[in-house]
Amino acid sequence: MSKTKRVIFSFDERSLESLQKMTDQGRYPSMASEVKDSLQISHALQSQAAQGFTELIVRNPETNEERVIVIPNLSPSSQSK
Repeated sequence: MSKTKRVIFSFDERSLESLQKMTDQGRYPSMASEVKDSLQISHALQSQAAQGFTELIVRNPETNEERVIVIPNLSPSSQSK
């Protein structure tokens, strides 16, 4: 069984509201679960960015409409800073 470690974060009011909203919308049992999933997603995106992939293409399966999402922290210009 993996060990767990308690970590304390401090959020400003706006960030805490955002986290609570994401927790509710995602139907997570706790904010910690939301943060854990967010970290896994961020890690996956960073791994792809390291291979040169910096854009996401999302598709609405009902309409087949597609959009490109550019994530600023993954773009080449932000990585060189």
